[in-house]
Amino acid sequence: MDCRDASRAQSELLDHTLPAAQHVGLRLHLFLCKWCRRYGHQIRFLHRAAREHTGELTEARPHPLSDAARGRIKKRLLDQK
Repeated sequence: MDCRDASRAQSELLDHTLPAAQHVGLRLHLFLCKWCRRYGHQIRFLHRAAREHTGELTEARPHPLSDAARGRIKKRLLDQK
């Protein structure tokens, strides 16, 4: 199992069980690869945080720019021409 397969397997493992051979391959790879272990910790943290804070997740709302900010952006775009 290479790192790409290990990252996919770890993502799959968040929601489903893996076949025994794939699970053993993942465990062996994680024993040898610190980068994939780190990736696994990160995705488990994000998965748990998203599950625990679903009520706080909302749709993205645009933040209107101030007139001064719009003016600076417009000026820079015109200066680049």
